[in-house]
Amino acid sequence: MSSMPRVDIELETSASVTLKNSSASTLHRNDIEQNHKGTDVPNTPASRSRRSLRPDDDEALDRFGQNSASESAAVSLPPMDGGFHAWAYLVSAWMLDFFIWALPFSYGVFFDHYISHDFKDAPSGQLAVVGSLSGGLPDLTSIIFLPILSRYPRIKRKCMVVGLVMLSAGLIGAAFATQPWQVILMQGIISPMGGALLWFPMMTFLFEWFNEKKGFANGVLFSGSGIGGVVFPFVINALLRKFGRKVTLISLAIGLVVCIVPCFPYLKPRQPVSHIVGPKPLDIKFMYRSAFWILFIANLIQAFGNFIPSLYLPTFATDMKLGTTSGTLAISLLNGASAPGYIFLGWLSDRFDLRISILLSSLGSGIAVLCIWGTSSQSALAPLVIFACTYGFLAQSWSALWPRFVSASTHDDSDPNLASSLLSIYVAGRGLGNVLCGPISAALLHPWALTNKSHLAYGIDGYGPLILFTGLTMLLSGVGIGYKI
Repeated sequence: MSSMPRVDIELETSASVTLKNSSASTLHRNDIEQNHKGTDVPNTPASRSRRSLRPDDDEALDRFGQNSASESAAVSLPPMDGGFHAWAYLVSAWMLDFFIWALPFSYGVFFDHYISHDFKDAPSGQLAVVGSLSGGLPDLTSIIFLPILSRYPRIKRKCMVVGLVMLSAGLIGAAFATQPWQVILMQGIISPMGGALLWFPMMTFLFEWFNEKKGFANGVLFSGSGIGGVVFPFVINALLRKFGRKVTLISLAIGLVVCIVPCFPYLKPRQPVSHIVGPKPLDIKFMYRSAFWILFIANLIQAFGNFIPSLYLPTFATDMKLGTTSGTLAISLLNGASAPGYIFLGWLSDRFDLRISILLSSLGSGIAVLCIWGTSSQSALAPLVIFACTYGFLAQSWSALWPRFVSASTHDDSDPNLASSLLSIYVAGRGLGNVLCGPISAALLHPWALTNKSHLAYGIDGYGPLILFTGLTMLLSGVGIGYKI
């Protein structure tokens, strides 16, 4: 998912908890029996309440016991918005976000290595698909995973274990791949699917542990992917240059297991899963609102171009004779700028009209693509650095607006089941765009009218159509402001 930012909504775990405690009801029944036998009971509101119940009214006694037990259980739950368990969860969740999303965000480094070393005779378009799948497939599967996790909350932690196995196995399988289709299968499908199974259950726990500090917790959590995107490109590039693909991928797989497994004890729900009642039927009235469709289309358009710079900046830097280190630096800066971008756009959308945030992201990122990336010249690193920082801050952080998209799409965003379903639709839209941008970008990367006729990026080996497509998709995503018209 791209990047799963960013959500200020209550999920299914806020459903009402029903507890039965036979000892509580037995205790009150004994009090009543003693009262009717003439036992002196102090004349208090509690004793008068017990005198008003009949000994044979078992239903009333059970309800009384259930309420008492529920209140006691609520008091015994760990505190929200603070305390050891909440902060331990947030740190562990940050670690997962750091490792899971840093891999697809850093695929541009792998891509540059693959087409120049391991698979230099294979069509580059095939290997570009790996990047679009690894970044888009987890988001695309949200429309399947989130409803299932909402319906069956008991399977969440089992899914996380399976996900870690798939995530690591996919990387190891890619290490031994001899054909591009094998890399697509292992690094583009199996590994990202494992990341999705690991990430989505973890994400649903966030809204049990944080209520008033949800925005802060969201920003902290999703900054993990941005910081991971800064660190991983340099690590991956160094490993690839020194040891090659096989050792690099196996080392990453082992490192993920070693770092993620210690986080599992703290990635847990706040309330006991056995006491959670299933969600109510989904209200689909939002599908008849124009606001939903306008925001969905804007989100989809933005997704078609969003991932392209992350995929092509390393190869672009090489073709511009800036070297592989410059491409790695550009990717790191792009990912790093997204971390404060998530927090800023989320804050802006909370404080001001949502249309301001949409316009800032769409216009700012579109202008950055067309006017900075497109006009960068050979052997000039500064424009590439400025573009990476600007684009990462404004475009990559678009997903921080999803919680407000959910609120704008329905009259009742207090229903956690409805909110999580709407979120999964917007996340899936991002995933669909990211998946399709791979073959689209490969088709666009061909010579055109300005090829070899300009020293600017528009004239460099077919990058012109790619840059134009990316810039136009960013600008067209501004149609989202029409949701209030």
